[in-house]
Amino acid sequence: MQNSISTGLQILASGLAPYVDDMLRRRLGDNWQRAGNVTQIINSADPKQWDAQVVLVLMWDHWNQVFRHDLGFVERSLVSELREFRNRWAHQKQVSLRDTYRCLDSIERLLRATNSESAEKAGKLRKETLKLLHDQELVETSVSARDWFTAAVTSVCGFLIVIVVLEYLRQPLSWVLAAMTAIVFARFVFRITRQRLVVNTGPRQCGGCSRVYYGSICPYCQPITISPVTPPTVGSAAE
Repeated sequence: MQNSISTGLQILASGLAPYVDDMLRRRLGDNWQRAGNVTQIINSADPKQWDAQVVLVLMWDHWNQVFRHDLGFVERSLVSELREFRNRWAHQKQVSLRDTYRCLDSIERLLRATNSESAEKAGKLRKETLKLLHDQELVETSVSARDWFTAAVTSVCGFLIVIVVLEYLRQPLSWVLAAMTAIVFARFVFRITRQRLVVNTGPRQCGGCSRVYYGSICPYCQPITISPVTPPTVGSAAE
């Protein structure tokens, strides 16, 4: 899910950078970038070149001075959460599908709070991840329920087979009847244990690689071979 998070962070940076730059200019003046503590954070004077780390750190460090007048505590929590996700992504830590969805949902929420047009792109990516999460949880839940049902049916059938065999031993052709009964029950148990959940998801476009695929998981992204990522050089305060 690293690809989805990477795409989401790019959407966040491009959608949030103009807002951050505008708010800083309003509150701190047009020369706000010349401050000593700011020059250690930004990697370019052009907001279009800012990455997600720069945008999030600027919001966090200037929250009381600038952003608390326009945003609330919920948005501040989103900034803190997204900084953590960004650091986990930069250090190539494993991120579950559930956490990937949470990250993309937080990105969309923060973009909508700032009235960014990029919120629609983030929403589309979030919905793609939601489909994958839904299919994954549906399969896991159904497999667990099937296992319990199979175990119960197998136990009952085994008990009945023993009773039937013992009863038929007293009658003529008992072994033939016992064998036929055992085959019937064995066939029934076999069909129960061979059941599989089929999720008809239809064609869809992967939010990570943008390819069209069928099924519940994109075959082009699973498993994903992650190439080494070199995080952008920023000041120690950014981390």
